[in-house]
Amino acid sequence: MRNRWLHWLAPALVLAIAGALRFWALGRPGVLVFDELYYVRDAISQLAHGYPTTWPDDEPDMSGSRALGFSDEPSNAVHPPLGKWLIGLGVLVFGPGSGWGWRSAVALAGVLTVAVTMRLGWRITRSVVVACTAGLLLAIDGVHVVLTRVGLLDGFLTLAVAIGALCVWRDIEWTGARATTPDQRDRSGPPPPRVPVLWRRPWLLAAAGAFGAAASIKWSGLYPLAAFLVFITVRDLVVRLRARERHAVPRAAWQAFVAGLVALPAAALVYVASWAGWILNPGGWSRTAGEAWWPALLQYHAEMLDWHRSLSAPHPYASHPLTWPLALRPTGMYESRWGSDAGCPWSACAAVVSPLPNPLVTWGGTIALIALVCVIVFRARRGPDPLVTASAFVVVGYLSGWLPWVLTVSRSAVFQFYAVVLTPFSAIALAMGLALLCRVRMRPRLSAGEPHPAASAAGRAAASHAAASHAAASGVTAASEHGREFEGPGGGSPETLLGIRIAVALYVVACIALAVLFLPVWSGAPMAEWFWRAHQWLPGWQ
Repeated sequence: MRNRWLHWLAPALVLAIAGALRFWALGRPGVLVFDELYYVRDAISQLAHGYPTTWPDDEPDMSGSRALGFSDEPSNAVHPPLGKWLIGLGVLVFGPGSGWGWRSAVALAGVLTVAVTMRLGWRITRSVVVACTAGLLLAIDGVHVVLTRVGLLDGFLTLAVAIGALCVWRDIEWTGARATTPDQRDRSGPPPPRVPVLWRRPWLLAAAGAFGAAASIKWSGLYPLAAFLVFITVRDLVVRLRARERHAVPRAAWQAFVAGLVALPAAALVYVASWAGWILNPGGWSRTAGEAWWPALLQYHAEMLDWHRSLSAPHPYASHPLTWPLALRPTGMYESRWGSDAGCPWSACAAVVSPLPNPLVTWGGTIALIALVCVIVFRARRGPDPLVTASAFVVVGYLSGWLPWVLTVSRSAVFQFYAVVLTPFSAIALAMGLALLCRVRMRPRLSAGEPHPAASAAGRAAASHAAASHAAASGVTAASEHGREFEGPGGGSPETLLGIRIAVALYVVACIALAVLFLPVWSGAPMAEWFWRAHQWLPGWQ
């Protein structure tokens, strides 16, 4: 009973921390910051017209009648409409003249992302400790805190990608339970049946819907859809090769084609549905009354693509994607300074909103991802191993939001805050790395590596004995891929293990302490200017 209460209480505590960091003083500052100038105002006019319209000026003040000062002229919005509809939900609840109206929906999305990350961490490891640690690390991640306290699109994008990743992992579990592989040590039994080509993929369909929603917020939501489709295709091929299936490659290609038939139309349908306001109201950008909507939509997308390709104006906070994993150039979103003559109790005051990272969380996550890559490299050759699958899944999730920018960036206006979509995977990677250090048991449940039922009893016994011997040598405490428990490297005395766990606990406490230290910078709190300068640890943080 006590463990059951703990399993509910610990995640609830993490969510409370996430909510406090995101909703506390959410209305501060009381003006639009950074690109809220575009997205919030587009959201307000979109609520009125079904599509964004223009505003008379670029002033960030939204007090009084200015909060409804939009015109009837259509605006050339360069991102799909779903994120602005979501911002609009907060506007409907709290009004267009309040920071709560502009930011409450994305703050809620931030808390939900922490919840989804905990759920994903638990599904991957079946460890409440790992799940809650991942959620806590994301809850106090500076990049994620700031991007879920401002009315931009990227907080919603991160939630949609996290939901899509969770559904993909559920699809891996679901298909694994329906695709068994033979015992490779027993070749005396009858040949196993072929691994089936599956058409019914409910979790893949759900994942496609989530990634379609991600693309409806920002086009970069297509990157994880493509990456995870490749991931499940490669995994299906590996399963078939280990099953010694004849024609494994063409059958895996056929299964990939089927997966595409399931996923891509669903994602496209969600994407087109997000344009319903523009479709049903012919006054939007690039629309002509009396003409069909779909040629105009194609033309609009061509214009959007051309805008993104040609965006080359220099920006003081531009950040090359190679610097994102270490957050070397955060995006300053708001800064105000005043002196003692304006009421400052110090010689000079400042209020700042900047997504400075929580250094221990961000840098530790990068190190943990490198460690997971090492796990993949050194363990993959040993045969079916769910820790390899779990590690590869997390690494692919991270790379899906980062590597495409590294490979394709051709404009100068690329910003560090785009990396917020990486934070759930970085948090899970760091939680898994800490669990391996502390020898916390992780029990991934993948059925695709279990011996085929046709294998003989003697073959299964021999396989079990061999796997147990291998586990004893490597510190792993189970014999089959399904439900195998991992406790990190073996060896070391109980005193050594206790010391490691104390060090890890102190590390987590230090992460929390840094979150408290950086919260004024994340939330626009008034502070002494020297206190703001004390947070500028690196040259790029100024």
